[in-house]
Amino acid sequence: MDKDLVIRRVVQAAALLLIGDGIMGLIKPRWHSLLWHFGPEIARAATEELADHPTTARCVYAAEATLGLLIAIRQTPDAE
Repeated sequence: MDKDLVIRRVVQAAALLLIGDGIMGLIKPRWHSLLWHFGPEIARAATEELADHPTTARCVYAAEATLGLLIAIRQTPDAE
């Protein structure tokens, strides 16, 4: 398999994950933030802050979804 094709597929998968995770966070920011409440103390502290501040969490998740969209747009050719 072509190495470039593998890289494009990995980047596309990452974009899909960012978009999906961002949209889930926009819908239910507290629930989604607490879903990821594990790991090192700094990660748990970040998820607690997002869970306690849903407006801020929605901004973070909107930025995440936007980043995923931008990555997907850059990876998709104009012509089909």
